[in-house]
Amino acid sequence: MPRQGFRSISSRAMIGRALLPALVAVVAACGSPTPSRSPAASISMAPTPWSSPSASATATPLPSPTPSPTSGPTVFPIAVVVRFDDARPSITPQALTAAATAGQLLVPCEVTGLSLDGQALAIPATTTCQPAAQVATAIHTTAKIIGLLPPGLVSPSVKVLPIGLADLFGAPTHRALPYPLMAQTTTAATWTSYDVNDVRTLISTGDTCPDRGVSLMAVTNRKGWDWTLAGGNARYTSTHMDTQYSGPQGKGWPVPTIRRNGGTGAMAALISDNDVSANDFECPMVANWTQHNSGMLFTIDPRVAQTLATKGGLKVVTLGSNHITNAGKAGVRETLRWLDAAGIKHTGAGNNLADALAPAVVDVRGVRFAFVGWDDIKGSAAATASSPGVAPMTDANVCSSIKAARQVADIVIAMPQWGWPEYHATITKQQITQRAFFYQCGADGILGSGTHWASWASILPGPNGPQFAIGSHGNFLFDQNWSQQTMEGVVVEVTFVGTRLAQFRLHPYVVTQGAQPNLINPLTDGKYVLQRVWSVSDVR
Repeated sequence: MPRQGFRSISSRAMIGRALLPALVAVVAACGSPTPSRSPAASISMAPTPWSSPSASATATPLPSPTPSPTSGPTVFPIAVVVRFDDARPSITPQALTAAATAGQLLVPCEVTGLSLDGQALAIPATTTCQPAAQVATAIHTTAKIIGLLPPGLVSPSVKVLPIGLADLFGAPTHRALPYPLMAQTTTAATWTSYDVNDVRTLISTGDTCPDRGVSLMAVTNRKGWDWTLAGGNARYTSTHMDTQYSGPQGKGWPVPTIRRNGGTGAMAALISDNDVSANDFECPMVANWTQHNSGMLFTIDPRVAQTLATKGGLKVVTLGSNHITNAGKAGVRETLRWLDAAGIKHTGAGNNLADALAPAVVDVRGVRFAFVGWDDIKGSAAATASSPGVAPMTDANVCSSIKAARQVADIVIAMPQWGWPEYHATITKQQITQRAFFYQCGADGILGSGTHWASWASILPGPNGPQFAIGSHGNFLFDQNWSQQTMEGVVVEVTFVGTRLAQFRLHPYVVTQGAQPNLINPLTDGKYVLQRVWSVSDVR
């Protein structure tokens, strides 16, 4: 939270195994793979307009497959992928068909046929191919190209584009839709395997302390707490300078003028569609809360907890913040009771230190997610062995809580409030050290908060696969409407296949009226917040 005097936007399921014989028949009817094929029904290699020189140089001619006399081709769903920082949120079947027809797809050389919505998808002979195992690297290192990638090779170094709403690696309702793009191969490979039941998505939102402008709109102005999560789509019409604070050059901060574009409820639909979700909840909920129109002490209307649970689908919060003891020890105890009543699990603060360090565990179809949180910013009273408070972010607290979480869970997520001083997107030297320590102690990922800006992200290699981090999501239900940076944020969507990290995707939004997050188009106004994140990120 700011200190006084500071101046400075899917479908996602698989066609069942029962449909595979029919799909094989469809592809076979369009032309079985033979040593000699018509260009319209085959895939071969040549540089395409979107291929980088390095990708083209390593491309090899598509081999003429020889089907096994004892088995037919394998039919499997294949993902459409772009580089991790590509802003496109999805691709339409029409755009995919156009790209395929123009030879503008990077295709695995092992693929011998494609079908889209049950119809053969012709790939010209001029289309570039790469061995399947090299496609992700080619996409990751080259901007703007589109590729096809077998599901078993999808990693967070590339971004999967839903086809319309259908998304192999997206939220539950999107996975449940029939997936339209199928491939066939005669190569025996584990990377063709896909089981929708192995996929689990985590949604995470930003800094939440719904006092001041948020409670003003929800309670005083009688919009209601449900309204705060009912945001739709918004766009910017102009930008002006707000001089409430001097800003980095003494001229204030840029602030967008925002117009809503309809789509009421889009935000709630996005964040509630999850397998597990987490949030940084920074302030105490008490029955005798007070409306604060200014200042740095906060108390929250407890009714917001039920709204977050029912409308937002929230399952876990970290309370590890510099404001959680604003209502004293009794406020911490009461906050825990309100969260328990709403069915929201918690970590980062507690009735005593052991309680504050205990993981919040959610079981998602047999895979257990554990969340642990701590506070690294001064302001809250520390929990002790016998009194309520926050979990301080000391080495001992961090490592003991992560290791305890590892004993009871399959995936461990660290949720630090860190990055002091506030208002920056770059990673600090201290955060680099802290991130390494979290991983060393056994964390699989990091959902950070504390700077009030959407900030750096990283995907780094770990001993058991890629490990993700985001420094801060930005504000979510909080009213810092004096700069574009503090009004914008990202909803983080993380996808696991089993316990393997498969996707890390960001959904940009802006907080309107100091109270309601609305989604913004990642290709237009949303690009500002996405560039703020990706320009200072490390994704390998």
